[in-house]
Amino acid sequence: MKENIAIKLDEKDRKILLELETDARQSSAQIARKAKVSAQVVNYRIRQYLKGGIIRKFFAIPLFDKLGIGTYRIYLQFFATSPKTEQEMVEYIRDKMPCQWIGLCDGRWDVIARISAHDTFEFNATMDRFLEHYGKYVREKEVTRQLRHTWWPSTYGLTQKQRAKSPLHEVPTSVGVVKHDAIDLRILGILSENARMPTVEIAGKVKLSADAVHYRIKRLMREGVITQVKSYFDREKLGYQHNQIFMRLYPEQKGIKRLISFLNEFPECFFISSMVGAWDMQFGIDAKNSVEFHELFGRIKKEFPDVIREYETLIVYKEYSPNPFAHFVKN
Repeated sequence: MKENIAIKLDEKDRKILLELETDARQSSAQIARKAKVSAQVVNYRIRQYLKGGIIRKFFAIPLFDKLGIGTYRIYLQFFATSPKTEQEMVEYIRDKMPCQWIGLCDGRWDVIARISAHDTFEFNATMDRFLEHYGKYVREKEVTRQLRHTWWPSTYGLTQKQRAKSPLHEVPTSVGVVKHDAIDLRILGILSENARMPTVEIAGKVKLSADAVHYRIKRLMREGVITQVKSYFDREKLGYQHNQIFMRLYPEQKGIKRLISFLNEFPECFFISSMVGAWDMQFGIDAKNSVEFHELFGRIKKEFPDVIREYETLIVYKEYSPNPFAHFVKN
C-alpha cells in the first residue's frame, strides 16, 4: 500500500485540531484562548475542516454497558461477489442494524463491525435477519462479546508532547447500569451525530429546558456513560492508515495486565478492546504506512512473546460511525 499524502497543516490548525480531538464540545471561545487565535478564526477553520473532509463529524463516545446495552463484534469474509452486493451488505449493517461502527478491510476479513444489543438473544435475532438476506454471500463469520472498549484521542502529530491517555484501559469484572431514560438516550443519539450542537438546540429537539439538558449531559459524563467527546478524523487525509490487531493470549493474568499497561502508554495505540469469543484482545495502531506499522507492532511482539499466543492484522480502508441509539429510542 502506498504511503498516504497528508494535508499540510499550519501551527494554528494543529492547535485547533488538538482541542477538537480532546474535547470537541468546548466552545469556540475556549478553543480560541488555548490556540491563541480569535473565535472567528476557530469557526472558519472548523467549517473548512468539515467541508474538506478532514473531520467527518464531532461525536460522543458512550460506554454502552452502563446503559445495559452490550457490544458484539462481527467479522465477515465474503465469497467473491459484485461490488454492488457488497455495498448492499455494508449499508444493511450500517443502516438497519444497531451498529456503533463498521470498517471495510484489507486482510482476512472484508468487514468488521460493532453491534449493540441488550442481550445475546436480541443480538442473535439481529444477525439472523441479516443472514436471511445475505447469508449465501458470507464465507466465514466470527463473533466476540466485548468486555470493555477504550478509545483515546488521536493527536496525529498535532503536538510534540503527547497527552496522557485517559481513561486507562482495564478489564472490568462487572459493570453497573446507570439510571437513565429515553430522553437520555435521545440526547446521546444527538451527541453521537453532532457533539458540538448547542445545548439550546438539543433542548428544542428533546423538549426540555437548556438547563435540564446541560445537567443531563454533565451527569452522563460524571457517571462515566460518556467517556470522550472528540473528532472523527479522516486518517488518510492526515497521512495515516488504520491498522488493527486481533490476539489470542496465554491465560496468565499478570502477563495480560502487563501488555495492557504497555498499550496504555503506547502513543500510536488509539484503542483497546478486551473480549470473549474468537479473540481475547483487539487494538488499533496508527501508522504512516505498512512499513512503519510492522516496525511498531514488532516492538510489541518482541516485548510480549510470553503473552501473545496468536494474532492477525488488517488495514481498515473505509469506516462509518452510525447512530445505534436510533434503534433503541421511539420518536
